[in-house]
Formats: sequence, structure tokens, C-alpha cells
Amino acid sequence: MRLVLLSLSVILILMATFAGCGGEDKDPFTTPPAGGNTTVSRDSPRIASWLAKKDQIIESGKPYDLVMSALFMPDEAEHIRNANPDVKLLAGFTTNWVWQNEAWVQTLLTVAGYGSGKTFEITDDMFLRKPGGERCPFGWESESWGHEEIYAMDPTNQKWVELITTFYKTLLDMPQHDGIVIDMVIETSLCRAISDADWIEATRAIMARITEYNTEGKLVIFNSGRDISEIDAFGEYMDGYLMENFMGSWGADFETGLKAADSPYIVIYAVDTENTGEKNLSKMRLGLTLSLLNDNTYFTYDFGPRDHGQAWWFDEYDADLGRPLGEYYRKGEGFYREFEKGFVVASPYAETTVTFDAEHIDMTSGDRASVFQIPEGDGRIYLRSDLLKE
Repeated sequence: MRLVLLSLSVILILMATFAGCGGEDKDPFTTPPAGGNTTVSRDSPRIASWLAKKDQIIESGKPYDLVMSALFMPDEAEHIRNANPDVKLLAGFTTNWVWQNEAWVQTLLTVAGYGSGKTFEITDDMFLRKPGGERCPFGWESESWGHEEIYAMDPTNQKWVELITTFYKTLLDMPQHDGIVIDMVIETSLCRAISDADWIEATRAIMARITEYNTEGKLVIFNSGRDISEIDAFGEYMDGYLMENFMGSWGADFETGLKAADSPYIVIYAVDTENTGEKNLSKMRLGLTLSLLNDNTYFTYDFGPRDHGQAWWFDEYDADLGRPLGEYYRKGEGFYREFEKGFVVASPYAETTVTFDAEHIDMTSGDRASVFQIPEGDGRIYLRSDLLKE
């Protein structure tokens, strides 16, 4: 798992805007911008962006359904909602870590202070310590990636608790936010600085306090890492979770993802390129079709844990499937679901032969036929030919 990384330019713009706020007439964090929504929402698929690069998403004009970033200024929210009025915008960092990046820290302190009228600072006693007194690093520091280290904070330190919960209260109070996201949630104490039981108890107390601040019942999404089994001690405080590096070298597999959706939680399948930038389109399509087998699931595909949030958009994302006509089912090696205007088929285990009674179009290849072959580890969206406009 990784921390939300705002680009320095975005943070500096935010700071300049905040610093230039003249009096009570204009609030840069919450003043609604002029204008309104101009487009309608889609039936499917449901596309998310994890640790979003907001400038790329705005420039793309694509109708994302769920966008997660550090925070959204009102004009940013307006631009994103112009593409999809029903998009959910979730803001947040984390509750137990601090990234040693000056701009990141300044954003945390500014937002927390704005919400409370207080002046916050990160003091040395807030950090979790090894037995020898050293801070507990996450291992994020990298010269090649240009990343500073991330350190664990002491969840029992009340000054830290006040700072981070006030930060989240501010985000929840901002009307442009539909909820919050909390990254790097874990059940084990890094460095064994405190017992796992104490870590869990203190973290639950933080989550409970944030829940008290969530008076409007806005969405709360956690990054679970591999699966909910890694964070189920905090299950009562969230509406859903993100499965990072899904179907990757350390993430959950297809079967675990399918099982995860059989729950009351929102589930976000976050597939990536394993920090290579080499797009595996078969794996992308497999994750996308998996997300279409249930109604409580979203899909995102990006570079990887070292650099999330690219606004990549694939032709399959534009599929106009209409409403689902029933639950998914397994037939041979494929997982099928029928929609008003076509089918989605996931083929995780072996090559699948798909046979229809009428001609369909493979949205990936453009082929028209009634029989198709899906390679192992791939997925496809098929649209009914008779319903497509020529």
C-alpha cells in the first residue's frame, strides 16, 4: 500500500489559493463555483481512479464514477461532475502515517487547521519508535523514484489523534466531497513498537472518532491492501474497500475478488502494471469484466503503487450495456452476466468458447459473430448487433 501523493504543483496552487482568500466573501475550499452539470450518468461500467491525478481526469473529460484523491477544490469537483453528475468524490490521506514531503505535510496541517481554527504542527513525540528510539519507516524512500520516507505515527498519542481526526472532519464538512478515503490501513504495528492489540485498539478509536464527525453519513472507503482479511478489525467503520495490486504479484487473485463482492461492502478492483508502465490489456479486461459481474464493484487500472492515478481510458470503458438482466453465472470456464444490450464474460482459468443465438460485436476487436474465443486470463464485452446504431 502507498500514501496519497499530491503533485507539488497542485499543492502549491492550493496553498496560493488559500493564502489569497480575501475575507469572508469567498471560501476557496467550499465556495460552490458558477455553472452546472451538462451530461447524464452511464449505466456501466463503473470506473474509478485511485489516488487520482485530478488534472489528467479533468483534461480527459471522461465520465469517471468514483474519484479518490487528497481533496477536491470546488472548481475541480465541478469539472469532474460535468462529465458525470453522479460521480462520487472521496478525499483523504491516512490515519497512521506521515510522508516526509514538505508540501504533503503543509497540506495536512493547513486543512486540519482550516477546519478547526487551530494551528497544528507535527512534533517529534507523535512518531512511533523502535525499541532503540528510531522512527518506524515504511520503506517508501527511493532515490530512483524521488520518494521521501513514510513513518508510522503513534496512534495512542492524543496530539496526533487530534490532528488527523480534525483533518478528516474538515474533509467531511466540505460539501464538494461525497466521502473520505483512508489509505494504508493495517492491523499490525510496524516495528513491533507497540503490540498489535494496542495498535488495533488505538486505530479503532481513531476510526470511531472520524465516524462521529461523519454526521451526514458520507461514504468511507479504506485501502485494504490485498483483501478485507487484512483490515476486518475495522470493518464496522467503512462502507467499502480497495483491493490494491489486484491480480498482481502480491494482490488478491480473481477468485478472492469474486468472493469479496459477495458482501455488503463496496469493492474496488485496483489492477496495475506492477510499476512497469507496460499495459497488460488482457489483465485489464479480466478485471473490468469481473467488476461487471456484480453491482457493488468498481474498477481502476493504472501504473502501480509507486505512481497511481493516471487517467487512462480504454474503449471498453465506453460500453453501453444498459441494465443487468440478472445475476452472473458460470458456464464452462467462463463467468457470464447478461445486460439489456449485451453480455460480459470473464475467462480467468482457461480459454472459453462463447456462443450466442444472434450476432454480437466484440467491443475489443470489433468482430461480428455468434461464436467467439476468449483466451485464458482475459475478459470481453459483447454488444448485441441489432441494438447498435450503424
